[in-house]
Amino acid sequence: MVLSPAVCAQGLDSVAENAKPPLQISHQTALKVVVQVNYADTVPNGIGKQVLAVKNLLDQYTRLGMKAGKDYDIIMVFRADGAQFLLTDEAYDAKVKQPHTKGNPNRALLEAMHASGVTMYQCNVAMKLKGYEPEDILPFSRLVVSGIGTLVDLEKSGYVSITP
Repeated sequence: MVLSPAVCAQGLDSVAENAKPPLQISHQTALKVVVQVNYADTVPNGIGKQVLAVKNLLDQYTRLGMKAGKDYDIIMVFRADGAQFLLTDEAYDAKVKQPHTKGNPNRALLEAMHASGVTMYQCNVAMKLKGYEPEDILPFSRLVVSGIGTLVDLEKSGYVSITP
């Protein structure tokens, strides 16, 4: 293959991709995101990895000056093993068997995310399977009949579904 002098010159003058600034989010309005939180994987301090991923997205939107309810809407659907992250401190201590410090290590982060406009739903199927009661979950979270059914409904309503 023979390259034209213009293509060769362009290649010599270009900056390596990894030396360029990170790409920013190009769509900054009318974003509707639903995040499935369905794993109990945590970082060493006990914060759920999927919870932390949503916090990182929220932080990026905030740094760009985007506003919840105006520029974006984030809904988290906690189901399967991820359901434990919406437990109160008392319920977390009583019902989560993996080693952890006292209380739900996700609670403060989830409260802050809720205060920033993130909506949180708890799957009732997962609650029944795990023996959780409505009073076991954080008061700002809403029960849904089925986490998977809710994901389908939200996708059909124009939300982009992600599972970090």
